[in-house]
Amino acid sequence: MIRTVSVIGIGAVGAIYAWRLSEFLGYDHVRVIVNQERQTRYMAEGMVLNGSRVDFNFVTPQMQVEPADLILLATKNHHLEQAIEDIQGHVGPETMILSLLNGIDSEAMLEARFGPEHVLYGFTTVLDSTRVGTRIDFSTEGIIYFGEKRNTRTVRIETLAELFTCAKINHVVPENIERELWAKFMVNVSINTISAITRGTYGDCAHIPAIRDLIVDTQREVVALAQKAGIEGLGDAYIEKYQKVFASLEYDGKTSMLQDVEAGRPTENKWFCVRASKLGKELGVPTPLIDVLGRIADGAEAVQRRHIGNR
Repeated sequence: MIRTVSVIGIGAVGAIYAWRLSEFLGYDHVRVIVNQERQTRYMAEGMVLNGSRVDFNFVTPQMQVEPADLILLATKNHHLEQAIEDIQGHVGPETMILSLLNGIDSEAMLEARFGPEHVLYGFTTVLDSTRVGTRIDFSTEGIIYFGEKRNTRTVRIETLAELFTCAKINHVVPENIERELWAKFMVNVSINTISAITRGTYGDCAHIPAIRDLIVDTQREVVALAQKAGIEGLGDAYIEKYQKVFASLEYDGKTSMLQDVEAGRPTENKWFCVRASKLGKELGVPTPLIDVLGRIADGAEAVQRRHIGNR
């Protein structure tokens, strides 16, 4: 049974799941790991989810705590190395670690530090939350996909599924978690990047032909990479699936990468297009669209940050 959870990353993803888990397990049993400055600020201001203040159980990495039964990582990729340091005191012999980060690399980093016996594979999708400061608004809470690396249906998978059910967290244990991770990577490389460049919302990406067609062509390059990397079953069915998913979201909702660009925050382009381009070179798979999109995204990010800095 999972009685204690530690969450690191209290943004548009982590806050929703920390709230759901706190409501079920009790706020004393769900720890949200933040640095000292944020702990002071968040305890004074609270987090605001859909207009309602939520007072999480904030702890700093330096605080002495009992090991957690489950750790959820919901940071951005550029914060992962620090997050790994910050969760050390929360990891015990039986702790499960579930990463919800974008990309295809976080699990390997966690396995290298804590051992594969602690790490589950996962991600979240179909989430339309937006964050401004400590305010987070959303109309859909998303779905957590998770599983064992080798797709075995273990006791801990069943235990975690039961927790998510009780906490009213939508979840799926897929037949092949690695394929699903690559499907999400396909979405990150295409929709996230192109939305950030064009400033297109979910609705724009689904309904404007020029944007929609570019997204599909980019996704086909990721499919080619996946096939060469030995990932079976990723193809047109997944492209069509995610077209329908994004068409179903709030029209004016924004991808996390677009939100980052607009706010002048660092994006995850390094883990999306830049990562896919590097992989293409390693595998001998041409990725001309991805290569160009990655360079444009870097430029767009730099320009926006300069503009914000000059305000």
